[in-house]
Amino acid sequence: MAKKKEPNSKVTDLSKSAKTAIEQFPHFRTHKPSNHPALIVAEHSIEEYDYRKATHSEREGRHLNEKISPNPNPKDLRPMYLVKRIRHDKKSNFSKKKLPWKFPKK
Repeated sequence: MAKKKEPNSKVTDLSKSAKTAIEQFPHFRTHKPSNHPALIVAEHSIEEYDYRKATHSEREGRHLNEKISPNPNPKDLRPMYLVKRIRHDKKSNFSKKKLPWKFPKK
């Protein structure tokens, strides 16, 4: 543990001040502005996630979306599609809790 002695002779533990939680990628979280699920694929920076939008549409504009089967949401019978374009947004725009869905391995 790294300890630092401050001028007023207090000892401060620096390891408690920095969060060192390691996240597993990919995982699903709710994107607050759209209230839709998103697949978090990586950390873009300390304050942002890289993510892919989840949808029921086969296309986004003229681009084909990637079909995910089976649907990770067991309550939804329709197929899930992920937009291929990776976006990034602030972590504060995502739910704090991960969705309990598992991304199917190919």
